[in-house]
Amino acid sequence: MSFLSENKKTIIPVGVVIAVLAIGTGILSAQVSSDKIAKNVSIAGVNLGGKTKAEALKALDSQSKFKNINLKHAKKYWTVSVDDIDLNIDFSKTVDKAYRVNRDGGFFSNSMSMLRSDFGKKTSVPLEMDYSDAKLEEKLVEIKGELDSPVKNATLEYKNEKTSVIPEESGREMKVLASKSKIKNELKKDNFDIDLVVKLEEAKFKAADLKGIDTLLGAYSTNYGGVAGRSYNIEKSARDTNGVVLKPGEEFSFNGLTGDKTLARGYKVAPVIESGQLVPGIGGGVCQTSSTIFNAALLAGMEITTRRNHTIPSDYVDLGRDATVADGNPGQDFKFKNPFKHNVYIKNYTLNGKLHSQIYGSKEDFQKIDISTQMLGSFGGGNKTVVDASVPAGKKVVVKYGRPGYSVATYRIFKDEQGNTVKTEKIAISTYPAQVGLIKVGPAKPAAKPNPGAKRGPNQQSGPAVGGTTGQVVSPGRGI
Repeated sequence: MSFLSENKKTIIPVGVVIAVLAIGTGILSAQVSSDKIAKNVSIAGVNLGGKTKAEALKALDSQSKFKNINLKHAKKYWTVSVDDIDLNIDFSKTVDKAYRVNRDGGFFSNSMSMLRSDFGKKTSVPLEMDYSDAKLEEKLVEIKGELDSPVKNATLEYKNEKTSVIPEESGREMKVLASKSKIKNELKKDNFDIDLVVKLEEAKFKAADLKGIDTLLGAYSTNYGGVAGRSYNIEKSARDTNGVVLKPGEEFSFNGLTGDKTLARGYKVAPVIESGQLVPGIGGGVCQTSSTIFNAALLAGMEITTRRNHTIPSDYVDLGRDATVADGNPGQDFKFKNPFKHNVYIKNYTLNGKLHSQIYGSKEDFQKIDISTQMLGSFGGGNKTVVDASVPAGKKVVVKYGRPGYSVATYRIFKDEQGNTVKTEKIAISTYPAQVGLIKVGPAKPAAKPNPGAKRGPNQQSGPAVGGTTGQVVSPGRGI
């Protein structure tokens, strides 16, 4: 009895297991052969488990997210329609792949895969799609034109003897190729909401750097015009050196801010000084900008650290008040330091043919300053005349005019509130070399041979030959 009872107890569980396995196998077999997609299978986040292919296609077709790609950066958005890039999604092929999930192996493998899906294993099937790579790039270039913006430093405005600060703005540069690659990868993940790849550039000078700058320390202006290239170079160099903040002890470098004056950097051809002569060159005119800043820096109390005068006097500033610059030679830069305990701000701009340089700082650093120059002497010059057989007899050609040289001392005079001089500082002694002019003349005309047969009337005499007309004239040079 007990034996039978014990045997019955053993036999019953085995039978149950066999029955359960048989039923389970039948259910899994039915699932594998069913016309419905396995449970927990999705496409682009749409759960299609338990649906027929037709039902799955209908469910996907109702999804609006497949009609557009949504691109974004920060709070800016752009919609790219499927038509913009010829995007084609093959839903039929994608649904076929979804249906094949848990059905591509042997019976046992398929059954186990179905079982895992039944117990919650999720499978995502990527969309089958293609699009025009060229059209996508074209669309991204268009978006780049809207999105990109240059970095903007904080700036200072001065009106009615009061200063106000305009905050800085970070620069944005969209990376087209990197964005295109990211979009390709995200679409493979069935993601239609994508952040663009954008490089941000922080402003060098921020509103905090202008805190406490409330007073105009010094300003100077010069007039310009004439050669278009020269005017352009003045305006460009003013922009390149504008908006600079100097902390205490920091140094301003004109060449450091403009870089080399080349065509590639946007400078143009205009007269420049070489070996004491005006010749066509790139960047002509920038010395007027450096000279104007030099005078503003003197009046603002800046410490001049590097400055040289021209070899030809300039017509836009007095002798001793110019500052020449040239590329490729550290000694021909123009530099000054901020000697104060507070930041200073340099503002350069052009308006209606006038170049302005202004330096702002703390009212604690304001000083009354005048600039004075003293002529120490003039020397040389004059013209040299030579006979040149290439010049027609009796004519002359002015190759270059003579120009006297000058020696000039420049002083900065500090005054108290009553206008009394409290200190005089020698800034520099400027020497402008003399130039000897050169005039070429043709050989003298030979004397006329007498004509023995000619009869002379009363008061008729032979005189010396008279020289002819003057040849080409080269005007005296002017500073740039």
